[in-house]
Amino acid sequence: MSLLALLILLPQELWSFANELIASLAFVPNLALLVDVGYFDKLAYTKPLLHLWSLGVEEQFYLLWPAVLVLLARRERPAHTMTWIALLAAVSFAAHVLIFRQSPEASFYLPVTRFWELLTGALLAVPASAKLCADAGSRGMRSAVSALGILLVVGSMLAGTVAVPGSFSAVLPTMGAAMFIAAGPLAALNRTVFSLRPVVYVGLISYPLYLWHWPLLSLLRVAHLEGRASEYLLRALMVSIAVLAAILTYHLVERPLRRRADLKRIGAWLGIAMLLLAALGLAIVRTDGFPQRTALKTDPFAWPAKFHKDPACMDLYESAHRNSEAYCVRNDYGRPPRVVLLGDSHANALWPGVLAAYAESSLLNIGAQRCAYLQDTEYWDDATPARRGVCPVLIGAAYRAITPDTRLVILVARNTLYIDVSPEEHFASPDFPRATTIEVFERSLIRDLPRLLESDREVILVLQVPELDFLPEHCLHRPIESVLPETIVTCSVPRTVVEQRQAQYRAMIARVVRALADPDLQVVDPMDALCDASECHAMIDGKLMYRDNHHLNEAGSLYVWEKIRPRNLRFYLSSQ
Repeated sequence: MSLLALLILLPQELWSFANELIASLAFVPNLALLVDVGYFDKLAYTKPLLHLWSLGVEEQFYLLWPAVLVLLARRERPAHTMTWIALLAAVSFAAHVLIFRQSPEASFYLPVTRFWELLTGALLAVPASAKLCADAGSRGMRSAVSALGILLVVGSMLAGTVAVPGSFSAVLPTMGAAMFIAAGPLAALNRTVFSLRPVVYVGLISYPLYLWHWPLLSLLRVAHLEGRASEYLLRALMVSIAVLAAILTYHLVERPLRRRADLKRIGAWLGIAMLLLAALGLAIVRTDGFPQRTALKTDPFAWPAKFHKDPACMDLYESAHRNSEAYCVRNDYGRPPRVVLLGDSHANALWPGVLAAYAESSLLNIGAQRCAYLQDTEYWDDATPARRGVCPVLIGAAYRAITPDTRLVILVARNTLYIDVSPEEHFASPDFPRATTIEVFERSLIRDLPRLLESDREVILVLQVPELDFLPEHCLHRPIESVLPETIVTCSVPRTVVEQRQAQYRAMIARVVRALADPDLQVVDPMDALCDASECHAMIDGKLMYRDNHHLNEAGSLYVWEKIRPRNLRFYLSSQ
């Protein structure tokens, strides 16, 4: 799998793969994935080792569980062991529910919030519990329990989390599996359908199949090979390869290892193999993903800390340093900021361009992820209710950073994020409690712009960059493509599609500008730099402009701002 990754992945992707590989070898992939969770987290299918999170939880459980069993065996009668396991499972589930309210991602990946599922299985394995299951119920009762368990598992797969609250979504499949196992071999379905040799064989190869299936499907998507053949045909091919690999792994690796008596020697060889893989992972990390495999001279997806996290800046502006979602960078601490770039991550994406254009001035970029450049507005979703109070604090600090010495304020945001919300998302303000999202944005902007224009300041409103329908990685040449038939890759979005997506908020911005009618307020449009009459391009003059499907990279920031920045600013002319 590592060899396939070397052939397919771009440097930044391979660097991430190597980090996940090292974490998996250390039995902590779930914790490594939790650390990476956030606004800029990659799509699931771009992580070939994502599926190993569950094995990490299992390994962490197995490291602790033997010691717990020893303590229970020494201090309690065997009949009481069931009670203690049930209590431990209840504590783990309670932790899962409580943590889920604040962070669904933490609840998903943390071992303590997952142990209740494994403890449910442990409960069935306790001799007292096993005897209880063996003695309880007629064949008819067992068959009913088994059938209900299967229905719960299948039903949870079909329904997803639609009909079940998020924190309880794992209850149905866990209970269903426990009921199916507890019903035992005398239940009708267990002794007929699930005792058939083909079904049993699927169970035997299920573990290696789990190990093989996701990396193959993930690398298929990452390499964007669907454009070369039928998407469904390729997926079917990958699944077939995964099944074949699972069969070979079971017969050539798993079964022979189980029959070997020299376990210490096998353990030593496996340890050496793990060390070699870890060494490969460290080499990839140290070389930033072996960029020599590609034609890339620089990493177009890099966004170093110097662009968004300046510790001195974070400490200077009140509470900004207390939140990981805040941005704060300055180029000059000897003078008050004359230019303030304010907004969400789209504002931060313009920092290299603004810095290059006004390098002789004192500049400040301040704001936060998923926080519009508006005071007293909140953005959150149902999965992160604790985030509701974040934006007023961080944007309030940003506004206080604007002083009488500030001559230019540049406002940038992913405006459609706040206006075109889904039912699970919310954008609101206590100042406008019954307003729609677009009304909240419009009224807040009309309220805030006059303050920003005070003291003879100039303000630039930057419209939203076009969003891509694909990941920009698809525009680049991968190592494996040198041996594949050449194909034409489309790296653009129809302009009409972009205009349709942004029509509502662009009309709102136009209304606000007309209402204020202030000559010191200007609007600039990234579409003027990135789009022609028919297409909006992710690559221009052979350079990639984006680092994901809606953030400009460094090259894109420099190119776009140089193209669209106003040349008639008093601030700019006076500094020449």
